[in-house]
Amino acid sequence: MILAEEVSELWKWPNFLLLAVLLGYLIRKHGAPLLVSRSQQIRQSLEAGEKAKAEAEALAAGVQLKMAGLDRTIAELRAAARADLERETERIRREAEAEMSRIEQHTAMEIVAIGKHTRLELRQYAARLAMDLAGRKIEARMSPDVQATLLENFAVDMSGRAAGSGGSHASRPS
Repeated sequence: MILAEEVSELWKWPNFLLLAVLLGYLIRKHGAPLLVSRSQQIRQSLEAGEKAKAEAEALAAGVQLKMAGLDRTIAELRAAARADLERETERIRREAEAEMSRIEQHTAMEIVAIGKHTRLELRQYAARLAMDLAGRKIEARMSPDVQATLLENFAVDMSGRAAGSGGSHASRPS
């Protein structure tokens, strides 16, 4: 049995070398394209990563640029809003002044019209008072004798006008 052990020991190394060569051949035949394709995938992934990184950095730089300009833009918007507010305030002030002027003119015209109307009413009232006073004075001086005399003078005057050409008037006794 020693011989069988020696024979098996002798075949171990050639079997191992045969197995190693066969494995090397298979690895080279099938493993090399696999490793090449895998390394190519890794290279492409790295390139895509670098490209994405560059795009992200460009986007970040654009955002930073916009952020830097944002303060200036906000300041410009605030200045424009202040200018608009000042213009609107001035417009409202001018309109208020114009409205006040128009109200003052309208009020002055109303005062003049009311004054004219009041003067007219006052004249009418004074005329009524004068007529009432004259009527009272006439009634106070009017006696039955004076009434009869006035009536006779009126009748004579009317008959003289009817009989004459209307040019001569009879004298009235006072």
